[in-house]
Amino acid sequence: MMAEVESAVVIGGTSGIGKAIALRMAVDGARVLIAGRDATRGLEVAEASRRAGAPEAHFIAVDVGDPASVQALADATDDAIGTPQVLVNCAGILQSGKRVLDQDLDEDERLWRINYRGTLLGCQVVGRLMKRAGRGAILNVGSLASFAPLSLPAYTPGKHAVTALTGMLAAELGPHGIRVNAVAPGYTLSDGLKAKIAAGERDPDAITDSTALKKFVLPGDVAEAALFLCSDRAASITGVTLPVDAGWLIQAPYAHYLRGNPIKEG
Repeated sequence: MMAEVESAVVIGGTSGIGKAIALRMAVDGARVLIAGRDATRGLEVAEASRRAGAPEAHFIAVDVGDPASVQALADATDDAIGTPQVLVNCAGILQSGKRVLDQDLDEDERLWRINYRGTLLGCQVVGRLMKRAGRGAILNVGSLASFAPLSLPAYTPGKHAVTALTGMLAAELGPHGIRVNAVAPGYTLSDGLKAKIAAGERDPDAITDSTALKKFVLPGDVAEAALFLCSDRAASITGVTLPVDAGWLIQAPYAHYLRGNPIKEG
C-alpha cells in the first residue's frame, strides 16, 4: 500500500506531539526528517522512525528562534530528501498562568519568538521550496488558546496569531497546490504537561473534568489528526484549525451555562 505521506519535515519532532507525529508518519512509510534543539533525543526519534517503518529518517539540529538556523534547515532538507511533501511546525514552549498586567516582557518576547515567529519562519523557508515544486501540505500546531482567552498572556496571543497565519497562508499558497491547516490540541499528556503536573502547576483532575470525554488527549490522538490533514484524504481541506481536545471547547461553556440554568428533570 502506498504511503499517505511520502516525505515530511517535523520541526519540534524530538518529543511530545511532534515526536508522535513523526513516528506516525514513519509507520505509514514516509521518509521523515526530525528537527529540533536536542540532538540526543532527535537521533533517538530518527532511529525509532526507521524501526517503525520509515525508509529514511534524519535528524537536523535547528533553533527556530534563529532565522539563519531555520534557513539552514531548509537547505539541508532539500539536500537530504528533496522538497518535502509535508511540513509540520510543532516547536513551541509552554507558559504558566499569570495576569496580563504581570506579564514579563522578556518572557513575552521569548514566547513570541519561538511559538509564533518560529512557525512563521518554518512556513516561509519550506513554503518557498513547496511553491517551487507546486505541491505540499503545511500543518501548524495551535492550541485551545487559539480559540479561548486563556490566562496565558504571552502564549495565548501567539496561538491566536498561528491560526491567523494558517488562514492567510492557505489563501496565498492554495493556487500553488499547497494546503495549509492546523491542529489545536487540548490538554495533551506530553512530557511538557507531565512536568507541569509534577511541579504542581496543573491540576490533572480539574483538567479531565473540564472535557466532554473526561480524559486527556494523547500525543497519538493528535498524530492521527495530523496524518489525515496532511494526506490526500484531506485534499479539499485547507485553512482550517482542527481542535483535538477531548471536547474541552464545548464542555467548558456548556458546563458553565448549566450551573446557572440547571436542567429540571421530569
